[in-house]
Amino acid sequence: MQGSKELREKLAIACRLLYMEGLMDHAGLAGARIPETGNLLLNPREMRGTPGRHPGIMSADDLVVVDPDGKRVEGTNNPPSETPIFTGVFRARPDVMAVLHLHLPTATLFSIVGKPILPIGVMGSPFGEAVPVCPDGTLIQRPEQGDGVARSLGKGLAVILQGHGAVIVGANVEEAFVASVLLEDNAVRQYRAAMIGTPKSMERGELAEARRQVWNPKVVAKIWNYYLLKARAQGILEG
Repeated sequence: MQGSKELREKLAIACRLLYMEGLMDHAGLAGARIPETGNLLLNPREMRGTPGRHPGIMSADDLVVVDPDGKRVEGTNNPPSETPIFTGVFRARPDVMAVLHLHLPTATLFSIVGKPILPIGVMGSPFGEAVPVCPDGTLIQRPEQGDGVARSLGKGLAVILQGHGAVIVGANVEEAFVASVLLEDNAVRQYRAAMIGTPKSMERGELAEARRQVWNPKVVAKIWNYYLLKARAQGILEG
């Protein structure tokens, strides 16, 4: 079976944690690059012989493996229709090992009204001066669309798909998960601040220092472990 047991378990757990936080729905997608082969591990179009999928019960065995062009090479489930998101981003970003496509409820709103998501606090600093927007708001089902998402993402951690959701990346599953939580949290804070006045974003020098402080393996591990413990405390995960 391609993809180590640890990687499969971690990607399935990320799906369950994102569901717990209200960040992953019936159409949310998760993928990881398999280091040994370069193939991609994805959550499927359907689960266990039934139409659709549910991230809250995703298991390692539900995942499907595709090659870098999106052709299924392992698993009985079908890959998702928006597999080109993954093939496009992974092809363009050799530094990326995990990709999430989420319909973040607040972050998505900013693209609908044409306002940028700004780093209004230290936890928003990993995303730079503003989160880029991909103008394609349709389902990303063709290779050229996936390449367009990758171009809009550039070298960043996240890109908003116009009125559709977000694509978030990381050097591992933990980074992609944490970046997703921080992106939505920053968007919520900016939205709430706008109810009071005009949100102020961090300036360039301050922004660089804040990113150095928070976007590092130690902080990523701390946040990832917090959500693991939260899920265990709520009986969502065992242990």
